[in-house]
Amino acid sequence: MSTDNVTKVSSKITSKNQITIPKTVRELLNVHSTDTIEWQIEPNGKVMIVRSKPDLWQLVDEQGKKFGNLSTTEIDWGKDVESDDFD
Repeated sequence: MSTDNVTKVSSKITSKNQITIPKTVRELLNVHSTDTIEWQIEPNGKVMIVRSKPDLWQLVDEQGKKFGNLSTTEIDWGKDVESDDFD
């Protein structure tokens, strides 16, 4: 494996076992505050962090929040235009 394009950054683990993902990593992975990342751990201890793709139900929830769902009440558009007589 070539190390020519390796970017190294570090993070500190807090007392609550939390870390902040460095800005460089967020930019390289194109992740934002609501995204999910995956930690892929190999048997030799090597860890890879990748941007996780949302599963179907995450997409459904996001679309439901944005556009509503089957239980969302329908918008009242007013009186039906076809009911008027046009002569």
